[in-house]
Amino acid sequence: MNPQTKGAVAVARAKNGTDNLILAATFVGFFFLTSGYFIVTALMAEEMRGASILEGVFGVLGALIGGGFVFAMILLFGMFWVRMQRQMVLGNSLQVEYSDYAWLRDWANHVAADLAMPRVEMFVTQDPVMNASAFGFARPYCIVLNSGSIRYLTQDELKAIVVHEMAHIKYGHTTALVYLQPFLSMPFVSIFTGWIAGFWNRRTELTSDRLALMYLEDGELVKNALVKIHVGPDVAQAMNQTARDWLRHNAERPMNRFAQTFSSHPFLVRRLAHIDRYAAQLTPPTPPASAPLVEQ
Repeated sequence: MNPQTKGAVAVARAKNGTDNLILAATFVGFFFLTSGYFIVTALMAEEMRGASILEGVFGVLGALIGGGFVFAMILLFGMFWVRMQRQMVLGNSLQVEYSDYAWLRDWANHVAADLAMPRVEMFVTQDPVMNASAFGFARPYCIVLNSGSIRYLTQDELKAIVVHEMAHIKYGHTTALVYLQPFLSMPFVSIFTGWIAGFWNRRTELTSDRLALMYLEDGELVKNALVKIHVGPDVAQAMNQTARDWLRHNAERPMNRFAQTFSSHPFLVRRLAHIDRYAAQLTPPTPPASAPLVEQ
């Protein structure tokens, strides 16, 4: 594929290599956290029954092996459930590829090819709440659009949301979530793993916003789509610059930053500011004005 195609350039510009470093650190943290959980519970059990040191060691090893088995079973079930999720969506939604919603089907297929990613299955499900999601760890990958998004977003705004969801597939976010799921399902430990995973989750949302920006090359379009998704179509026009500036001012407060750590998505005002920062890369710098000629 020509490396200079629009899609290839957009993917390269939107990609952030530190996302994978954060993901790796998340897996390492999860490993030690869950291993510690199994070790502590095993030691407590051995101590309660008055076991010797050697028996305690074997008890810990048995707990770790058992934990690995549980991890594998949850992972396999998670993979199975992703496939079942696709079947449930298939049975209760409109599959765009085989419908008369031709413009979205044809455009999505073109974008997937341009981004050098597998063709996605796209569904529309009855839900008045404006939202969209992507899932899958192997073909077929799926994007689900709520009917509220179809109703209230313009075609161009819908394109921004679709490219955002395609980014989750292109950069492997949906695949990584399948492998994170066993850690997020452990009793008690999930309280901490869910919070830790949020740091990576929020980065994936910003990366997906960047791909929508870099591919469509329209920062205002992407921001308008996000505003509608967050505050609803009825008051989206009221989200003027003054309102955004006020939210950005309050977003810098420590409590606001801490509150965001309990969210899977960055707060809206930070997503808008992030787009503004990267949209500047799309505007070529204005060449300096040449000095007027002075007649001698």
